[in-house]
Amino acid sequence: MASGMNENLRAALSMIAEQFEEGGIVCFALFAIVAILTIVYLLRGIYIMKKRSVESFNFLLFCIPVLVWSVLTDLAPTMGFDPADDLWFGIVTVAASLLIPPFLMLHVQSQVSYHPVTAALRIAWLIVPIILIAFWTIRIAYPDINVEFFFGERISLYSLISTVYFIVVTVRSYLLCFNVFYQMPKHMRRSTYQLLVAISATAVAYGVNAYLKLGHNAGNILLAFALIVVLQTLFTAFFIANSSNVIVTSRDFVFSSLSTIVLTVSLKGNILDWNKKERDGCAPLPGPLYKEPYQLYRKRILDTYNGIVSKYDENIITVKTEGVENHLLFTWHDIGFKERHFGYLVEIADITKSYQKIRYFEEIALYDNLTGLRNRNAYIEEVKQISAAGNMPLCIIIGDVNNLKRTNDLIGHLEGDRLLRVIADAVRDGAPKNAFVARIGGDEIAILVRNAEADAAETLTRTVDAALSQINDNAFGVPSISWGWAVMHQPSEDYNSLFREADAIMYESKRRMKEVSLSGIVPDRQS
Repeated sequence: MASGMNENLRAALSMIAEQFEEGGIVCFALFAIVAILTIVYLLRGIYIMKKRSVESFNFLLFCIPVLVWSVLTDLAPTMGFDPADDLWFGIVTVAASLLIPPFLMLHVQSQVSYHPVTAALRIAWLIVPIILIAFWTIRIAYPDINVEFFFGERISLYSLISTVYFIVVTVRSYLLCFNVFYQMPKHMRRSTYQLLVAISATAVAYGVNAYLKLGHNAGNILLAFALIVVLQTLFTAFFIANSSNVIVTSRDFVFSSLSTIVLTVSLKGNILDWNKKERDGCAPLPGPLYKEPYQLYRKRILDTYNGIVSKYDENIITVKTEGVENHLLFTWHDIGFKERHFGYLVEIADITKSYQKIRYFEEIALYDNLTGLRNRNAYIEEVKQISAAGNMPLCIIIGDVNNLKRTNDLIGHLEGDRLLRVIADAVRDGAPKNAFVARIGGDEIAILVRNAEADAAETLTRTVDAALSQINDNAFGVPSISWGWAVMHQPSEDYNSLFREADAIMYESKRRMKEVSLSGIVPDRQS
């Protein structure tokens, strides 16, 4: 047995020596380098994917046919394999050679495009190599089946399809990289340059080999050199900028990922482009139309969703869909370069949540959380506006809840709070629509009615008193409120003096009560 092993070893060494004499030593060395590099990068790719969560799965897929091709090509001359005669060796070698270009292209896409490399996409791009591999398998495994129409000497359909497919894959790879130059900023293009080197090396190796019809050794040497360059440049691209960093800087990706609607508007005011095209606009808005005038689109929004323009800012619109209000902010940005002006960018943002928060803080600042009436802060602001607006005459009505302290002391503050809410509801319901009603103290309510004389106060107080008289609560009995009022006829009159007059009248009606608050008096110097 030992002598047999020695004979085999001598034969193998003899074959290697013959290859050295024919220049095969160069092939052997290059294929060995390719195989070693592939194993190293394959292991490092697995480490990157596992430890650093970087997209390297498609890089690993690319390494597999490279490794298979380099190992089998290196073993062929030493082991006496011939792709034309040996079934499995030939099939695997051809398959690896055909799969290198599409796997390279799919890896490039995973590095520079935010469109995912799905299983369906892989099948679509690999269907042609699979067909070519199938015909090659039939030709070797089943020599009785005539497939020479596919491998004919005059017109080789196999060569034609493989050549066209290789061109398509190469062009696709270049276009993916060129799209980066358009989409990404300059500082994010360095990794793409590495990908272009890899694509170009593969294209040159396959192209020159096919065009010049190089011999077996020369063609393999050229491809081996190319694969060494490809492996090095692809792996270098990982560390310059990984796929996530490249993709996140894509202008189209960022543009379509915005939560706001962005319209590109010409100088004439026509809509030229917008984001979220695949969703035909962003709910609850209708999709814009190409070259539709912006003002017409805005009007269409208002008409479609019963929109209302904010009285505070014309760039804020409130729309209603299925009873739900959405508040939209329209912001304009100029598009230009240096002194040249090209058009506008209109950003439509849904500010409903922010608006609700503003309303919440507004309610805290301007509304009494116990009764729901306006509070003292809102009352002071209202007095300032009324005095300045000149909506005269102004009827000033003061109300003070009776027996609130007694209720708090005898049956508790919870019942006292309920008494206040009952009276506040009655006042709110009895006041006219143009009345301003505020709780300005613990038990004191102020009502301001524009363009109203004393008869408005009499009507209001009678209405409220009649409503309260119908209530007989088990805890606090029949609620009541003491009233006083005065009328301001000219803005030049002193509001505080009139308030004191109304408060004095209320005090007279409540003369038996010992605690009287003048909390409705505002500062004399109003800022």
